[in-house]
Amino acid sequence: MDAPQKLAFIVQSNRLQGLMWQALLKSQKLAVILEPAKGDLADCINQIASAGLTLPDVIVLDAEAAELNPYEFCRWCRATFPSMQIFLTRCRQLHISDTERRWAKQQGATDFLCGFDRDTLMSGATDNVKRILTSLDYPFLNEKALLTVLLNIRRQLGTTQAAVAPASRPERTKGAGLSLANVQTLPESSASPDGQPVAPDPLNDVDWVTAGLRALSNGRVRKAAKESFAPPPPAVKSSALPKPLPADEKLADGTAVRRYRGVVY
Repeated sequence: MDAPQKLAFIVQSNRLQGLMWQALLKSQKLAVILEPAKGDLADCINQIASAGLTLPDVIVLDAEAAELNPYEFCRWCRATFPSMQIFLTRCRQLHISDTERRWAKQQGATDFLCGFDRDTLMSGATDNVKRILTSLDYPFLNEKALLTVLLNIRRQLGTTQAAVAPASRPERTKGAGLSLANVQTLPESSASPDGQPVAPDPLNDVDWVTAGLRALSNGRVRKAAKESFAPPPPAVKSSALPKPLPADEKLADGTAVRRYRGVVY
């Protein structure tokens, strides 16, 4: 008899990071639910437990979420639901020191993982997934499924970078590489920063993010192109135009006078 499917909650303030976590864990046959990074996460868990529903086996929680205290949540989970595993993540600062990792574990976290970075996507994502599966006592890593998802994400990110580059070129942070946290140009709201409406895909797949960034890029390109053209000259009424001189003039005795470039002959 197969073991019951594990359930993971993904709580990330960066939309793209959350969608990548979702795709990677789904490739390993985990059931994944995306949750907003709000301060009522503990209340949400309490309501699930009160309703007798299945609690998540693992929560991948953004330690940089502005609206909740991740360490306080870890302490609460350890006291209330000790079997629930919490993996803290961080994507704006790639390196996590041993001191930070020890402190997170002392607060009740299972581990502290780096977020996904464009330059180390393959190795970083593989290491993160392995850590979670090992903690959940999963029998093996489905490398083929994981590699398929990683190549697809890498290809889509490359396409998005090529589309966004002409419109805006973000500066690379020294020593940090080009972090995927920088792709926060597309918020969760239904409008992009320049006012163009962007409709989110309810299926929550990575195509929505890349398509939204391409739409944003195209809008900026169109705006830049429009502003680069000089305005047309103002229209001139026909009555204001100089009237053409008659081709021939005649003197009083009827002799024709011809002019060519101001010369009379």
